Amino acid sequence: MKTRLIVLILASSLLWVGCSDFLDTVDLTEKTNATFPIAAADYDQAIAAVYASQRDAYFDQINSFIGISSYLDDDYIANGRALFDDPMIRGFERYQVRNLDQLLTPWQNYYKAIYRANFVLESLDKNSTALSDAQKASYRGQACYLRASSYFDLCRLFGGVPLKTNTVSSNPTRATVDSCFARIASDLKKAAELLPAKSFQNVNKSNELFNANKYAAEAMMARVFLFYTGVYGKPELPLAEGGSVSKSNVLDYLHDVINTSGYGLVDDFRNLWLYSFANVDYKYAKTNNLSWIGEKGNNNECLYMISFSGLGTNNQWDRFQNSVSCSVPGITPFGAGSGMSAVNPKVYEEWDDADLRKTGSIWNVKDAATEGIEFSSTPAPNSGKFYFNSQSNVEETGYFQKKYCHIYVNVGGKRTAANTVLNGTATKNNTNDATVGQYIIRFSDVLLMAAELGSPNAQLYFDKVRSRAYLKNSGNTPIADKPFYKPATLANIQDERRHEFAFEGIRWYDLLRWKIVDQQIAKYKTDVPVYKFGVLEKITIRYRPETKGLLPIPQSQINLSNGVLKQNEGWGSNEGIYSGI
Repeated sequence: MKTRLIVLILASSLLWVGCSDFLDTVDLTEKTNATFPIAAADYDQAIAAVYASQRDAYFDQINSFIGISSYLDDDYIANGRALFDDPMIRGFERYQVRNLDQLLTPWQNYYKAIYRANFVLESLDKNSTALSDAQKASYRGQACYLRASSYFDLCRLFGGVPLKTNTVSSNPTRATVDSCFARIASDLKKAAELLPAKSFQNVNKSNELFNANKYAAEAMMARVFLFYTGVYGKPELPLAEGGSVSKSNVLDYLHDVINTSGYGLVDDFRNLWLYSFANVDYKYAKTNNLSWIGEKGNNNECLYMISFSGLGTNNQWDRFQNSVSCSVPGITPFGAGSGMSAVNPKVYEEWDDADLRKTGSIWNVKDAATEGIEFSSTPAPNSGKFYFNSQSNVEETGYFQKKYCHIYVNVGGKRTAANTVLNGTATKNNTNDATVGQYIIRFSDVLLMAAELGSPNAQLYFDKVRSRAYLKNSGNTPIADKPFYKPATLANIQDERRHEFAFEGIRWYDLLRWKIVDQQIAKYKTDVPVYKFGVLEKITIRYRPETKGLLPIPQSQINLSNGVLKQNEGWGSNEGIYSGI
């Protein structure tokens, strides 16, 4: 995605007007694909608008795809305050919602991205004589990738959804799951074929760094294949034009990424996360000599990222970070935010202390020796100490994730948001605004997916991820004689994925495709110790299997469709409504 992130309306505000055209759009500008885009600069704007729409589905603290997905899994306890939007988060955690229209915003954002991708694809069929063949292939490939990833998110959240492959106004029914995934697979296949095989080292870091590329499409195909075949019990992934994608095909894609892409593992897992930037003020980062890999071309582990910009309007900031940051003010480097997300203490307690990812992913608020942040048993605002917010917080555990927390550093003796230092411009709202991107596909995922799919190099790939986690290297140190060595069995790969991708919005879909949701939620969310308004108690959260892991389609969209859309199971008028604090 171009860092300038030009937000072009492109007649795609997706206002939900009229009962007969709930997926219709309204022309809001004079730019239509009869006259726009024409030149390459026009197409740059058009494709940037698709990226901007995708970003909108990830930036919000309530409706971020990564946030929603994480609240559903067994690594989180929702936490948050008794007021404001926070009960929505605790509703997700209980497989409930506050109201049946709660997911309207992500629904609209995804269809906005799909409309814009369709606009680009249609425009290439009509107005592309001014482009070179390479330019046409690049724009078409990126649009296909973005449409596929938008539908993949929609299908993971809601199941089969209406399929729109053009900009014509219509009121389609929900497509079958098979049809949706066939469209997704065909788009990814097309993207992998069209986008150039340009290695990470040869990517133009000034304007291509966050664009979808051939290797991102190949890796995403593997993720789609594993989810579809696992959840729906199918041996292959169908294609819209006929035929299918087999396990062998997917392994070929993954081996291509591993062997030819130039991507790899960064030497220290912890340098992937912004807290490593605070290596002067933050004891943990300073002691371990951490240094943030940044987002300007040195991170060869990131195949695809949702990039954010601090140079535009407020919705170009990453507000998702607000939800996972603690609500205690004045702590360096962490905070402050809404404190909606706490780590499940059971996950922390069973995690191997020798695994660098444990303290690299989780902040234990009582471990001052490691973190350099003191704990106070009584409220101590702006003291630099953490304390349980007994006045408002509902499910505190004493553990927070570090990966996407707001980060602060000292500049001239003043506590300053890292965003301000990195961008050279002050944030508008330090508790809401952040600019750090969200990882969608990392190279470690490619290695573990290939291992899970039975690559001849499964053990080697599995060992690389564990070698980095325990020895702080890029995965090239043999570990067969090490105490942390494990064979690359499915059970061990499942554990490895949990620890490698904790809090990145991946685990919930792993649980679904492995068909272990019921047992994992029962194991990790029974009798969980939490502090409710500062008082220690235990809570139990039960999974609702009648939902089949799906969320409710926004009721307003069902109404606007004149009943063409049907609600998911387990979400009747009074089912799944969370009425707690």
